[in-house]
Amino acid sequence: MVATVREHRIGDVRWTIVRGRREAAFHALGEYAAADIRTVLAGLPSWPVASRARRSPVLFRAIESASQVEHPDAYAELTALAAGAGVPFDDLLLANLRGDLGAGDGTGCTDLAWAGVSPLLGHNEDGAPVFDGIGRLLTLLIDGEPGVCVWWYPGFLPSNTFTLTTHGLVWGIDSVSVLTPSPCAGRHFVARTAQRASGMAEAVSVLRSRPSAGGFAYTMGQVGSPSVTVVEKAGDETAVTTVDSGFAWHTNHFRRLSPALDSASEESLARAEVCAHLDPVAPDAKWLVSVLTHDVRRDAVGGDPLMTLSTVVTDLASGEVTLVPRGGAPLRARAADLASGNVGAVG
Repeated sequence: MVATVREHRIGDVRWTIVRGRREAAFHALGEYAAADIRTVLAGLPSWPVASRARRSPVLFRAIESASQVEHPDAYAELTALAAGAGVPFDDLLLANLRGDLGAGDGTGCTDLAWAGVSPLLGHNEDGAPVFDGIGRLLTLLIDGEPGVCVWWYPGFLPSNTFTLTTHGLVWGIDSVSVLTPSPCAGRHFVARTAQRASGMAEAVSVLRSRPSAGGFAYTMGQVGSPSVTVVEKAGDETAVTTVDSGFAWHTNHFRRLSPALDSASEESLARAEVCAHLDPVAPDAKWLVSVLTHDVRRDAVGGDPLMTLSTVVTDLASGEVTLVPRGGAPLRARAADLASGNVGAVG
């Protein structure tokens, strides 16, 4: 089958749908998004990352090697994406390992969840201003795998933001700055592998068993399930917490793994303070959207390098998703339709 890339719009949001065999699909995606990928590479403040890679070339190549050996499918995807875009592979690799080489880059995102009756999961996608207007929904329909929908940064493996799958899995990811990375696979590669899980138990098992050089915190749910699971991951360390009822939140520092592993920024601590003082009583999606788009929104001002690029809230009971792009109107769709690329059902 020849890979296809189709561009659609849902309100103010671009929606790219890619179908086909893995390497052909990512090569086609690279060709299609080549201009945006070059814009991202030119606009990212990458010199601190490159500097760390030059200072620790052994660590950098060890992380690359582990990524290739332990996650060959994701490594092949990134290789094909670079080839399709006509950019050096090492440039994309460096961008994707930005959070795996030690503390220093701005970290972003906030996750809020409500477990029990009427469960909800919400995520703010915070990123560099270069992504404003370039990020979009991306649905991957890779032959033989579950469909996956993410918020995609061109040039990145489609795994480091929020995820919706045709198996009903839903999660948001918060970046965490690990002070001393382990020579393990890059965290984007680990997250991409987890997207193929058939359910929550398998997704958690993947994250437990796959070491990660950098740090991620996953707030995870499944459509039809009342519980929410938070997984913190760095190196070989994993903390798993299941919330059966009530409110859960996460920002950009570990809450359960040892605080000696990471570097908590003042900005992350400030958002955590806001979250800790929220007192929801049977919240709905509208409440979660309001908190994410007002109380913990970021605008890349006052020394903050990041801005909130999109907000997504999933009603885990009904499967309805509310997506609010930066500067755009909210849109609603079903998670299953976004993950399967069902254009006719989304409008």
